[in-house]
Amino acid sequence: MEQRAAPYVLAQGQVRSHPGAFPAIKAGAADTGGLFTLVEGVIGPRTPGPPLHVHHAEDECLYAIDGHLLVQLGEERHDLGPGCFAWLPRQIPHAFANGSDSPVRILGVIAPAGIEKMFAEQAAYLAHLHGPPDPEQLSAIWAPHGRPVGPQIDVGATAEVSRA
Repeated sequence: MEQRAAPYVLAQGQVRSHPGAFPAIKAGAADTGGLFTLVEGVIGPRTPGPPLHVHHAEDECLYAIDGHLLVQLGEERHDLGPGCFAWLPRQIPHAFANGSDSPVRILGVIAPAGIEKMFAEQAAYLAHLHGPPDPEQLSAIWAPHGRPVGPQIDVGATAEVSRA
């Protein structure tokens, strides 16, 4: 196991590493000895998230703080309201989006840690775009941690959703 960081406290809006990455990194591999990465994000109204994808070696969980997060696990979709939680184990196709008219604020934990480097690389790539992203370039960025297996959730479409 790697060495862990000394204790620290972050004020609201502060990040621990990779400034400008989305989602915001609150704890990463260097902090947790590689055990997990903790992220916080706000997804704007009617905004799709990542495409349906699988992680090779990471488990993920999402916790809705404010708003409603639409989570797809395999073929099933779930509406996570404030205080709701989703467990997304490795090798299970999943996606998420904000299908509501209000922002959604979430916490995510990815274990083991290390995915924060991908978030930073993706943010740098997207920051320099003038037009839609190249799916092949995004796939290359994501390759060490997973692969897309389907489209993003269509936030304009209505589908059967179970409420958590």
